[in-house]
Amino acid sequence: MNDSALPEKGPGSSRLVMVGMPAAGHVNPSLPIMRELTRRGVNVTYYTSDEFQAVVEDAGCEFRGYPANTLGPADIAEATRTGGPVRVVARILQATETLLPFLLTDLEADCPAAIAFDSNAIWGRMAAASLGVPTISLMTTIMIGGKDLSGLTSREWFQSVREAVPGVPATRSAKRRVVRRFGKQLYPPAPGLPMRGDLTIFPVPRWMQSANPRIDERCHFVGPTISLEGRNGHPEPELATVLDGPEPLILVSLGTLHAGSDAFFRACFEALAGLPARVLLTIGPHVDPARLGRPPANTLIRASMPQLEVLRRTAVFVTHGGMNSALEGLACGVPLVLVPQQVEQLVIARVITDRGAGVVLRHNLSNRPVPAAELRAAVEHALTDSSLRTAAHAMGSSLGEEGGAVAAAEAIQSFLCGATKHK
Repeated sequence: MNDSALPEKGPGSSRLVMVGMPAAGHVNPSLPIMRELTRRGVNVTYYTSDEFQAVVEDAGCEFRGYPANTLGPADIAEATRTGGPVRVVARILQATETLLPFLLTDLEADCPAAIAFDSNAIWGRMAAASLGVPTISLMTTIMIGGKDLSGLTSREWFQSVREAVPGVPATRSAKRRVVRRFGKQLYPPAPGLPMRGDLTIFPVPRWMQSANPRIDERCHFVGPTISLEGRNGHPEPELATVLDGPEPLILVSLGTLHAGSDAFFRACFEALAGLPARVLLTIGPHVDPARLGRPPANTLIRASMPQLEVLRRTAVFVTHGGMNSALEGLACGVPLVLVPQQVEQLVIARVITDRGAGVVLRHNLSNRPVPAAELRAAVEHALTDSSLRTAAHAMGSSLGEEGGAVAAAEAIQSFLCGATKHK
């Protein structure tokens, strides 16, 4: 759509507030949608932590930062590493005690036409309920149901329960404090997280979502909002050398929230050292490379890297299977070796492997180390079996069919028009 085809300002240009979950995997899928909305004349105010100010403003939104030391990427990552999803919920509830009053005070003088919120940002949903405005949920992954959980082994069930139980008391206590302070009528209705809205946008393909009674006519699957255009960066010289080498490139990354163990990265050393390939090992900010020992000659270690830029040149992607990483790999036509760290990632991995585009190693879900021999075999299979790359290319080619950011913006703009008319 060119600029001359944009709708005139009017009901469709109503003010929208976006309440974000301050983690890259949650913010990144929302930005192309917000960019498209602002391009259409919608006035978007985006609330998140200061780390994301530049990218939010680059999307054309007005940035509003959360109060210092309330909630940021490091807090969510720490909760994920130390207690999984249950501890993350406790941390979210703790932050809600500060973020809800902050949000209500900020919006008191200028109430928006609607509040959009990340499906885990409880304070956004509660602010909308307090102000009596319509809600838009951004659901950045699939919704897990009973059918998805039936595929867990008994050992995986035991480990997931074992991980969750220590965080339950803190989560219950935090919920009681929030309900007591702000009232039960504002708290999201059961079953709680992830939360739907009057309109719910899923920036994921419809085929990734299994049958679930919570999926109804208010839910819109628009496919991923990934843009592969305009990202030609200039990597530092050592990384550029690895990216431009003649051998196939293997990228290993467990995402921004799930820190791989020293044992896993050493297994990568052992498994991949002898392969005629270049290896880029992304270990995150919480692993000290000195603890891992000397890397093999074919391996470069980095705390982080420009993932999409690297994936464009990658032959095999060893990933935890988070939704963003999985979709970015497929968008670039890269076969995946999936090492899920939690149940949601296993569900994503199974969908991908069922369609022939990857191999899954489930060991971490039952608290077992990934054997170097099995990791090597999985990577070699992904390198040499052309059917995996063919399937990844086919899946990647289909990712734009549901419209992505444009379809999401159209659904939101239509919703805003209706919300404005019924005020």
